[in-house]
Amino acid sequence: MGGRVSIVLGGTRGIGLALARALSRDATGADAVYLTARKPADGERVVATLANDGLRASWLPFDLADASSAGALASTLRERHGGVDVAVLNGAYVPGSGVPASEDARPMIEANNAGTLRFLKAFAPIARPDARIVVVASGFGTLATLPEHLRPLFDTRVNDAEAIDRAMARYVAAVEAGTAETDGWPAWVNLPSKVGQVAVTRAFARRLAHEARLAPGVLINAACPGLTATDATRDFLDTVFRGRTPQTPDEAAVDLLWLARLPAGTAAPYAELVQHRRVLPFGD
Repeated sequence: MGGRVSIVLGGTRGIGLALARALSRDATGADAVYLTARKPADGERVVATLANDGLRASWLPFDLADASSAGALASTLRERHGGVDVAVLNGAYVPGSGVPASEDARPMIEANNAGTLRFLKAFAPIARPDARIVVVASGFGTLATLPEHLRPLFDTRVNDAEAIDRAMARYVAAVEAGTAETDGWPAWVNLPSKVGQVAVTRAFARRLAHEARLAPGVLINAACPGLTATDATRDFLDTVFRGRTPQTPDEAAVDLLWLARLPAGTAAPYAELVQHRRVLPFGD
């Protein structure tokens, strides 16, 4: 079976690159570290940069918005290594500053929400015993972000991952029909998207645990790295995050790596949203 197999989906910049660098730095000769890229040039550039620093990693193609991409990626890792020990979904569609929700909603929900569920469905079956699966999400992803009448749509005690996925599709339809505001949805697409992303991760993980369909010891969690200076946040530092000092990607990676490296025999957290090593109550 060889050494540990780790992969960062979305590892060419920002937090993803910091994670890939740290995993490569700690890898032994038998370990395999992968990062993904949508563009070959980006993957090759990062692998070469790491090699120049004496670090070894490989890249594989992946597109969060491509319905077949997660399955193909998981199949490659299964064929090469028989499974995976650490899988971190870091990539995301970045909402545009000043872009109307009617333009952002469909591509964002398709990538960040439907894409998260595709990732979970593809990687849970190849997770080795004591593997760690982490979805990089946001502290915005709690039910407190939504008005009370919308919260039952994301209650993971009664809704499975597919039901939450359908709720996100209905949200997109409401945005495009011009009724989302009347229905009480937040004006910024990022808010319902993050709630849906955390909810689908929780619901998926809970169902697999209930049905005992995971290898022993596997942990699945969502994680908020905290405000970080990246391409995704740059346009919002003077508006949404005004007055707050962002951390660096390397700083953000520290607690994410803690979650991804929890030792064998650890039972919690599981199916939670974790920030700075503490569980953020989801609210259901």
